[in-house]
Amino acid sequence: MVDSWQSGTTRALRYLTDPRRRTAVVGITLAVIGLIAFGIYASVSGPPPQQEAVVYFSTDATQAQKDAVRAACPTVGLAIQEPPDRNNLATSRVYPLRYDVARASTADRAALYACIHRQPGVVGVNQETQGQ
Repeated sequence: MVDSWQSGTTRALRYLTDPRRRTAVVGITLAVIGLIAFGIYASVSGPPPQQEAVVYFSTDATQAQKDAVRAACPTVGLAIQEPPDRNNLATSRVYPLRYDVARASTADRAALYACIHRQPGVVGVNQETQGQ
């Protein structure tokens, strides 16, 4: 087994180092290195992903309950409460309370989620990551 693998590797190396194939091998190697470098650059240079914690309310939650959650659970550490939307979109009415948690620590998020879950009318919190 080992002998056949070594002989296969040896044949492949001889094939690739053949002077007649040098241009193609060098070109493919440079292309692979370029793709790897571009992939690293694209993942490091872009803006950080936006992370939001979206509060889900029960279908029978009143606007007063939603406002009470906003007042009871303000910004915690770096988990920053976003201002209410000023549009009349259906998604803004269904999910009126969001927090920017991109820079929040685990402790900040835990404290925020605990506060939110204690409030009446809240079903849960979903953390969404955008921009990846």
